[in-house]
Amino acid sequence: MQLKNASILLVDDEPMLREIMKQWFQLIVKQVFCAGDGAQALQVLDENRIDLVITDIRMPVMDGITLLKNIKARGWDTPGLIFITGFADIEARDAYDMGAEALLEKPIDCDFLIEVARRSLSESWERWETQLDLSASPVLTRIFRSLGSVRQEHRVAFGRGGFCIENPESLEEGLINITLEFIADGYVLVGQGVIRWSQENQIGVELTFVAETSRARAVQLTKGGSAFIPRTTESEYQALAA
Repeated sequence: MQLKNASILLVDDEPMLREIMKQWFQLIVKQVFCAGDGAQALQVLDENRIDLVITDIRMPVMDGITLLKNIKARGWDTPGLIFITGFADIEARDAYDMGAEALLEKPIDCDFLIEVARRSLSESWERWETQLDLSASPVLTRIFRSLGSVRQEHRVAFGRGGFCIENPESLEEGLINITLEFIADGYVLVGQGVIRWSQENQIGVELTFVAETSRARAVQLTKGGSAFIPRTTESEYQALAA
């Protein structure tokens, strides 16, 4: 979905920041709604079709984390959700596992927020079309027997936007090149990504580019997951069998 066709809900208990963000978006999206806390946001969601929620985490009445849990519990055609925060309210690992598509720190940059919103509204194959020059970035290379063995051995778990994988090389957060080969399936996932978190010998990777030859299967692997990036390889694996 393009920004110009989207309905966005901004949730923050700071009226000035809410108004500023509204001004940023109201000229480039179809419709902007605002709420001062999670409870008000649920009322807006009850009454309107919302494509993307951008919410603060720390708020009175109902915080952003509880808001996301309520949205998921209601079983709606769940809108995308971006967390913004001025505090260390939640670890990135947990935010992405809950389903948030980004975790941004205040103060918020206008252009950056709009770009993150644009990516969140895009289908995965659209987000994965642009390749960057990452010749100076590290390479994450793994060879597995098959997708089935990966599932049984809890070595990789896919979410809607990326994957969690074991990290014996101690790669740090930042941009990486990716090559994951599944021999029995005849499939190689070639692409680029961003390590969003690193913890307990695992990393959470958001896919930012997938080679055209790998893209269709990557869409299958990441389709339908509740987590954007699972917090552990023990999470339910979403891969489709060959």
